[in-house]
Amino acid sequence: MLTTGAFTLPALADYRDSGGGYCCPNYHQAIRPGDEIYLVSTRCLPGGCGYQLPVEQMSVMRYDGEAGWLQSSIEEATADAPVDCTSIFVHGNWMDRGWAKRRGWAMYHEVTRDWTPDRHIRYIIWSWPTTPNSKSLASIRRNNARADAEAYYLGWFLSQLPAEEKVSLSAFSLGASVVTGALRLQAGGVVVGRSLEEVAPRNCRVVFFAGATPTGSFSPYCYGGDAMSRVERFVNYYNSSDPALKRFWMLEGRGVKAMGYTGAGGLSSEGWAKTTQYNVSCIMGREHDWNLYACNRCIMDQSREVLRFEEILMPATEPVVTEPVAEEADPANAEVAKSDADVNDESPEESKSDDEATNVELAPAKGSAEATQA
Repeated sequence: MLTTGAFTLPALADYRDSGGGYCCPNYHQAIRPGDEIYLVSTRCLPGGCGYQLPVEQMSVMRYDGEAGWLQSSIEEATADAPVDCTSIFVHGNWMDRGWAKRRGWAMYHEVTRDWTPDRHIRYIIWSWPTTPNSKSLASIRRNNARADAEAYYLGWFLSQLPAEEKVSLSAFSLGASVVTGALRLQAGGVVVGRSLEEVAPRNCRVVFFAGATPTGSFSPYCYGGDAMSRVERFVNYYNSSDPALKRFWMLEGRGVKAMGYTGAGGLSSEGWAKTTQYNVSCIMGREHDWNLYACNRCIMDQSREVLRFEEILMPATEPVVTEPVAEEADPANAEVAKSDADVNDESPEESKSDDEATNVELAPAKGSAEATQA
């Protein structure tokens, strides 16, 4: 873990001028000239089961290269701007305000790495209430339930962006549940009884890292809405050795698998044509750690192509054909299931499928369901 503290704001983009590149993850608050960075927070807003949520009360701040964070508004954050695209990052579980910012900055630096100065982005750090407490499993379940309400906030925010704006979304772990719910609402669907009065006529690009959302979240046959119909391109990095997502059934019920553990499933033929999946268990091992994804050059090189709406060199893939491999015995180091006392109770169905891990290299074969090494 990198030591964090009070950062001295560097000169504009000086972290990019060093001969050896820059550290990863890079938490420095340094904005490229011409970019816009906003922090949208719903941490003080309610969730629950009520139909109406106070979407207009979301806290919005804008980053200024000289003055730092300044108070802003939803109107400013969603106004027409001279940018090539808007990209939104949704963090995962157990992130307080400070760490939500840090991970947001790290993802910003990865998305804009090596981008030419004439290209600009509106980048939004989505901060939602997932602060941990001493009872780990209870707090995870509470945050998982909150993701449904958070989907409404994000879905409404997407409707406020300019209709012609290119929008991409990236998420880690539980943030994927927020994104899938928001896109379901954008498709005219319903999430825990809520729906949007207005939706944006756009398709987004989406990248998930170890998504803690049900494997069928993008299926048109499940969950009350075809979220995939609002997706232009979907890239899913999943880890069949992830010890946290292996226990995802403890949040959603027995038999429910995480998209970040088994990959997306139940898609239509149109959905598969938009989807590329990578089983990164051979790279991540038994880890549920966002830093490992953010600091992997191959993963980030491919992700930023999608998030910046650049040419995609990778073909779409059908569901990956898997082969069982032996699972190593190693203690769980998980964001979603940190306490062994809370998560040691496994279901018979999960125990039966423990050895059904896959080991596919990080590149899909051309015109094949198998994968070859990148």
